[in-house]
Amino acid sequence: MNASSVGVSRYNKFLNYLYRKLEYIGVFVLFVSFFDTDLFFLRGFINVISYVIIFSLIIFRWKRCTYVATKDISLLLLVGITFLSIFWSDVPSFTLEKLKGLLRSTLFGIYLAAYYKPKDLMQLLAWIFGILAVLNIVITLAMPSYGITTINDEYSWRGLSAHKQYLGRIMLQGAILFLLLTATNKKFRWIMWLGFSLTFALIVLSKSKTAWVCFAISLLILPTFLIAKLFPKSRAIIYLITVLSLGSIAILAIDNQASIYGAWDTLIVDVLNKPPDLNGRVPVWNLAIESGFKRPWLGYGYQAFWETSEGAAIRNVTWGRNSLSGDFHSHNGFIELFLQLGFVGLILFSINFLTLLVRIMNLIFSTRTITSFWMLEYIIVMLLSNYTDLLTFISPHTLWSVYVAINLSTIYCRNMFK
Repeated sequence: MNASSVGVSRYNKFLNYLYRKLEYIGVFVLFVSFFDTDLFFLRGFINVISYVIIFSLIIFRWKRCTYVATKDISLLLLVGITFLSIFWSDVPSFTLEKLKGLLRSTLFGIYLAAYYKPKDLMQLLAWIFGILAVLNIVITLAMPSYGITTINDEYSWRGLSAHKQYLGRIMLQGAILFLLLTATNKKFRWIMWLGFSLTFALIVLSKSKTAWVCFAISLLILPTFLIAKLFPKSRAIIYLITVLSLGSIAILAIDNQASIYGAWDTLIVDVLNKPPDLNGRVPVWNLAIESGFKRPWLGYGYQAFWETSEGAAIRNVTWGRNSLSGDFHSHNGFIELFLQLGFVGLILFSINFLTLLVRIMNLIFSTRTITSFWMLEYIIVMLLSNYTDLLTFISPHTLWSVYVAINLSTIYCRNMFK
């Protein structure tokens, strides 16, 4: 090998080394930019540069990303109809603007599936959640007027997030992740417990009732992993527990209007300190569903409904004691999905989610790893959060990116979970 060849080899190694370092920085920036964070004057800059980062990551490794992206047909159809909705959207310019963010988060999820094993993704997320937890605590303590908000005459932390609910749902996923990681690494277990303590404390300080309830449910799901390890043939029990967990929450959410008396009233009014109509959600849900049935099959287009005259009419109602305005939504992800993509979107999503759930359950029985169980916890908590919060599925959010990564990873390389 001559001197010039050695020089080229060293140069290529240096470029690869530099690319990897820039890649780590880029991935961190992408996570932060999608996680409802508001980094003061940097938000606009980070939002713009995030597009440059994700397209750079995808272009340089487009072959593998393309291969991974085509592994889940139901996911492709779901995302595809979302982008096609611009053709029947009532406000196509608004839909186009929102689709750019969805494209970014979806491509990021594809990249994560292509280049991060689920176990590595868990570790990466642990770093991200840990850093965000520390930043939220430091900023809020240093600038309480910025990090603490008042909603319904109640003080609560929002940290770097735009709303207390957003802080709660992010720290919820962080707390579950750290709790599961305590069982995987004895040497650094104290760090995992520290991460859990910080994220759990932020859940409490956010006073997000949705996050509290979802965390309690995630704890109830934990025994399913022990059952899977001790009783390999008890798949029916695992399925039953999972279905009951999801079904119970669904019944409570759907039946809240009829159950004025009894257990639901006790839970909502006495325990969660909310009125029976969930702070004005129920009237909005009723009006939104009524409007949705005017365009039942394909909806009003991706995120377009609240920009239409139908949506504007509902905007005029009062949510609790506060007038509703600004970036409005129904506080129910499934209603939002129905409004945006109609029954077709709901059906495609249901097929994709249930198929993914079955794949993960099979992985839990075949691999019996914390990694596969974390994926189960992740998608269930993400699903439950949509009952009284905005749509995080099919959204320009990191939660959607991780969902896409989990979806594709469970298909194209099952050995990576071992």
